[in-house]
Amino acid sequence: MLFFFLCGVLTTSAQTLIRDVFKQMPDSIVPYLTANNRLDFIDFIDSNMKAEVTNSLGGKSELVKLTDSYLNLVLNASASLQMRLLDVTEPVDSASQIICFVRTFGTDIQESIVDFYSLKWKPLPLSGYLKLPAGMFVATLGDEAATLTITPVTRLDPPANEEQKEIIEKSTILKWKNKFVNDN
Repeated sequence: MLFFFLCGVLTTSAQTLIRDVFKQMPDSIVPYLTANNRLDFIDFIDSNMKAEVTNSLGGKSELVKLTDSYLNLVLNASASLQMRLLDVTEPVDSASQIICFVRTFGTDIQESIVDFYSLKWKPLPLSGYLKLPAGMFVATLGDEAATLTITPVTRLDPPANEEQKEIIEKSTILKWKNKFVNDN
């Protein structure tokens, strides 16, 4: 019985959780969120409280969702970030997971930046994991599944009048299979 208990403990500890990755995130990634801010977010979520902190710039930042492999954080009124742990078959920095990091900026018109990191927060080449469209886009990580939705930003101004047609932006959902791919 002790053998099975130890196997369970070892298996559980081998799985990295996004909360641990977030705690270890270098301050340089989001300079106005301190290590204490990040710890406070997690403490508030664990206590079933609103996970809102005053950041170093004096504004409010809120951790909206935290699961074992996903994090959604509103940095301020015009910036947010999402993180997701993704499994890889070939270890990166001796780990079987990497981090997908999506930052989105803007209010009326938004644009995203997608980055990948090792669990030691070393930047990884984007080209090894994702082919992005030319031009502006908004990216959204799936909170339940390892997906990435890419929506091109095809207009910069709202229609000038009601007769002007709204451009419909078609989203592409990519699935994680050691890199993000389109299954369609």
